[in-house]
Amino acid sequence: MDILFISYADVSMRRGSVRAMAMLQALADAGYRIDLAAPAGGLPTHPNIHVLVEGAPSRLALRLACLRAARKKSYDVVHAVDDAVFFAARLGRWKKSLLVYDATRCFTGRDGLGASSLWRFFPKRLRRLEAWVLGRVDLVFSPCSALIAELRRMNSDVAVVRLEDIPAQPLCDRAAVESATWAEPLGDRPQTAVVCSMLPNAMMGLRDVLVAARKVADAEPGTAFFFEGAEHEQGRKMAASLDIADRCVFLPPGEPESFLFVLDMADVTLLVPSGASCYIHPQVYTLLHSGAPLVAVRDPAFDEVLTEETSVCVLPGTESIAEGLLRILREPLFSRALAAEGQQLAACHTFSSFKHQVRMAYRQLSRKE
Repeated sequence: MDILFISYADVSMRRGSVRAMAMLQALADAGYRIDLAAPAGGLPTHPNIHVLVEGAPSRLALRLACLRAARKKSYDVVHAVDDAVFFAARLGRWKKSLLVYDATRCFTGRDGLGASSLWRFFPKRLRRLEAWVLGRVDLVFSPCSALIAELRRMNSDVAVVRLEDIPAQPLCDRAAVESATWAEPLGDRPQTAVVCSMLPNAMMGLRDVLVAARKVADAEPGTAFFFEGAEHEQGRKMAASLDIADRCVFLPPGEPESFLFVLDMADVTLLVPSGASCYIHPQVYTLLHSGAPLVAVRDPAFDEVLTEETSVCVLPGTESIAEGLLRILREPLFSRALAAEGQQLAACHTFSSFKHQVRMAYRQLSRKE
């Protein structure tokens, strides 16, 4: 089976999403021949993956590359990630190919995120277009029940396969993680390491999280904090103003090895969700997979994953976060039980099961041809 895989976002562990990388790898490992039209950097070499455009092409360049490829070759399936589906639907209709839509969000509705800033001026047109696409697709992959409900609200007949996200660890080069050294500017390994992951548009400001870190540092002097997703310069200035700059490390963006390196030595992890989405962010599975107990700022979007057995859910406030972290640090038996439950949950989201579900879905799809 020949597949044209289209994504406007990077397909890379460094700048893109784990899900797109996992999907591409799963299809290639299943023996499908893939032409990739996407910004891609640091892709593992694979005999079944052919990159149509090198470097960081524009959307126009990607679309032109797809049109050139489609003129020379017939594709059994056009596989589109998120907003690439609008172009892919027309391309698939022209070439009479099956259309697979890998959706991580809706574009309209209460929690919709438009395909581009221009679309906010034409919400009704975008909703009609999204409904048309859902009527055209042959299969939709969706990571969570909230998104499936939204998709079926627009088209009750759409064929959806729930394919949950997986941790980043199985897809990252282990040798690169073990050789990462940037994450150790504090010198010797700290007595206690707290790794904080702040998702885009976090519901709490960085200063509030740093104030909570200061409270924990005062109570447990040997504690160091590693921040992923926080702005470097701003974070360092705030940490210096709170007199904890020597306890804080702000990890560089686009270096998953450094993040996974500090997760390996984490004693506790902290998740600050965005609060701007009703969908589960895949970062939660990476944190649970680390084996460190998780403290998470409460977000209803995560309720089906994070329970009192798998995490300590706290309110969005400095006192609540500090209390949650200190509880983990001071109650070792409770922390070990929490970490074990979290790892058990993450173990249900393996790359092997992800690949198996993709293979089964595509096998069913091939019967439509």
